[in-house]
Amino acid sequence: MEWIMNVNTDARVAYLLTLTEKVMDQIDHEEGYHQAGKTIDMCWEWVEEKKYSGDELYLMLDNEDDGGVSIYELLTDDPQQERIWLCIIDAIAYTIWQAYKHENDEYLPQPIETVDDDTIDEFITNIRKIHGYNENWESILKQYLLDHYSPESSNKKIFRSEIMNKI
Repeated sequence: MEWIMNVNTDARVAYLLTLTEKVMDQIDHEEGYHQAGKTIDMCWEWVEEKKYSGDELYLMLDNEDDGGVSIYELLTDDPQQERIWLCIIDAIAYTIWQAYKHENDEYLPQPIETVDDDTIDEFITNIRKIHGYNENWESILKQYLLDHYSPESSNKKIFRSEIMNKI
């Protein structure tokens, strides 16, 4: 995904979050859906306002007390559900990675140490296998982000509602 290097950091995160939201409604675990939705909301708030720290977002993904969002991928044996959860986890983990980078924090929780821009390729591989996923969403979103969010426009705010209305 060479094109991704031609958009700013927030646009990269928004790309994953937007595509994730398009498939999340297929989650069949009510509690998991609620927790994933809350975490995706927090990730969007990070994109829009830098409201949460990397640590705060990480606790939503992987939390010793209640497991966090990552636990739900382990609770299914349905390949379709597993792919959806993998996409959710990748989108959240990528947001967390970018949040830590934004904070210039050199410490990364162990599960986030393996996250980088290649995570986007893994995400796309998984999301394309989800029933009901439309690859046109990718091309429309890609073009919109390239047209409006170059690395030079790193201060330009991205708004969830604006991006979600594009696809």
